[in-house]
Amino acid sequence: MRQPGIGSGGAFDWFFQRITGVVLFAALVLHFLFLHYLNAGQVDAQGVWDRLQHPFWKTVDLLFLATAIYHGAQGVIMNIRDYFHKPFWRLVAVSAVWVIGLGLLLAGAMTIINLRAPNFFRIPAPGEHPLN
Repeated sequence: MRQPGIGSGGAFDWFFQRITGVVLFAALVLHFLFLHYLNAGQVDAQGVWDRLQHPFWKTVDLLFLATAIYHGAQGVIMNIRDYFHKPFWRLVAVSAVWVIGLGLLLAGAMTIINLRAPNFFRIPAPGEHPLN
């Protein structure tokens, strides 16, 4: 006799949802520790620009972004599995979640990777282009 829930394909998703939750909690604690306590609460735009020029912090932010989007998408998909009973509408809803999630991941990754610090904090001279 087959036991309920065995082979349903949701065990990995359920387990990985818990793992990403722990990772996100740890990342949040480290974020507050490094940026708000060890940095004496002095977080400004120039400091963020400077930090994001280093490949280590770009990698950390990309991993945090990917983990957060996966965690959020999986949470929505778990609810879709509970409330969408017709296979067609379930497929449409899950596909929409993944398309939106991948779009957000792509937009966020492009922002983090391509972030270059222009002379953003300098007031341009009259007639000068502001990003020169």
